Amino acid sequence: MGKKILLVLLGAFLTFLVVVVVRTFQLGDTQIDPQANPQVAWDENAMIRRFSDAIQYQTISGDEGAELDSAAFNNFLTFLRVSFPRVHNTMDDTLFNDYTPLYYWEGTDRSLDPILLMGHYDVVPIDSTDIDGWTHSPFSGTIEDGYVWGRGSMDDKFTVMALLETAEYLIAEGYQPQRSIYFAFGHDEEIGGEEGARTVSRYLQDNDVFLHSVLDEGGAIIDGALPVDRPVAMVGIAEKGYLSLELVARSAGGHSSRPTKDNAVAILSEAITKLNNNQFSARIDGAVEQMFESIASEMPFSFKVVYSNRWLTDGFFRNQLLSDPSTAAMIQTTIAPTMLRAGVKDNVLPNEARAVVNFRILPGDTFETVTEHVRSAIDDERITIQRYGETQVLPSGISNVNSSGFEALQQAIMDVKRDVYVAPYLVFGATDSRHYSSVSDQIYRFAPMVLAADDMSRMHGTNERVSVDSYLDSIRFYSHYIRMSTE
Repeated sequence: MGKKILLVLLGAFLTFLVVVVVRTFQLGDTQIDPQANPQVAWDENAMIRRFSDAIQYQTISGDEGAELDSAAFNNFLTFLRVSFPRVHNTMDDTLFNDYTPLYYWEGTDRSLDPILLMGHYDVVPIDSTDIDGWTHSPFSGTIEDGYVWGRGSMDDKFTVMALLETAEYLIAEGYQPQRSIYFAFGHDEEIGGEEGARTVSRYLQDNDVFLHSVLDEGGAIIDGALPVDRPVAMVGIAEKGYLSLELVARSAGGHSSRPTKDNAVAILSEAITKLNNNQFSARIDGAVEQMFESIASEMPFSFKVVYSNRWLTDGFFRNQLLSDPSTAAMIQTTIAPTMLRAGVKDNVLPNEARAVVNFRILPGDTFETVTEHVRSAIDDERITIQRYGETQVLPSGISNVNSSGFEALQQAIMDVKRDVYVAPYLVFGATDSRHYSSVSDQIYRFAPMVLAADDMSRMHGTNERVSVDSYLDSIRFYSHYIRMSTE
């Protein structure tokens, strides 16, 4: 009897082992090979000088409550007209709300749905407390050590200038697209895009324009983002939503010499602690699951075993992702207390204490589910919960990776960059592309800049910069991508 049990257990173990191994080796390979090797001939020095000049315009839109510097924005638009005469002589252009231009390059076949290539030229402010931390003045556009330095070099004059350089070059070469092309360059992306991208989208919708595909910023080629032997071109196929809630606690107040346990600050502190201790559940699905599916076959064998056998390892896999904030944000709606306000004097108990908590919402969650989670986690009638701020963005839909739009994008990336992998992913922040969901179901977020993993902190941060080679390669990429998408 003992031998029979042993044999049964051994058979079960061998069966288990076979299942694990078979599933591991059944991981599909979604990567493709380069086909073309596009070459171009242009004045690289002039392109870099124009990019440097563009950064010197202080088109800041991120100061809360501050009006835009109209002179800076108008001067930048004039700079574009002077710098790209062929674009402005060839394309129809319309200006929305004074500052967001939309260019239309008519194709030879009007029956084809047009594509939209987009970016934004507004930038976030400079932190005045860290101005000495900049290697070069933040609006100098300095060209040094193989980089172009300054605010907007990464986010997002990189895209705007590269697209216009591409269009100017193609027109000079005599290129005529078969499929029409729109170019849209927002002026207020950093504060929500309501006057720029949203207005353009409504204009297209009102004129019955449906876009074949949209390409915006949002992803890049990251070296070290994933444990593989090449940099990964991260193409955003969806983005998280955005919501801030204000928590308000009220109490009787009084003199600080006679404190009470239920004063407003203590009530609010307890509520924030409860919320931090009740994080949203983690899910590996949608864009995140597609990212792992696309790259899993290129990862180390140990990862392949874990990922391909999630019927067994799902809890372990999720916990590993949750252990790092950068990967935890991929699989759950995040909770971030960001603002606190209470009291008027150090010896007075405040009658009211307020906190603002920001949530980046995973696709599948909604404003209502987030608010209900907060209400349930805090479970305190003394806390009032209300929406805060004007920016409230639902998570986007997920664009199809088995589509002509994604396939053209993937092939163009491989043809130009060659020694990379391409992976769809979930964008944590918000881009202007979300405003176009009513006029396109193929929305992708990718700018062909090459970044090391530690470069990400430069975006919106100190010493923003991009390499000269990366910028020039981006023009080569857009030139190839436009030909692939419009012929």
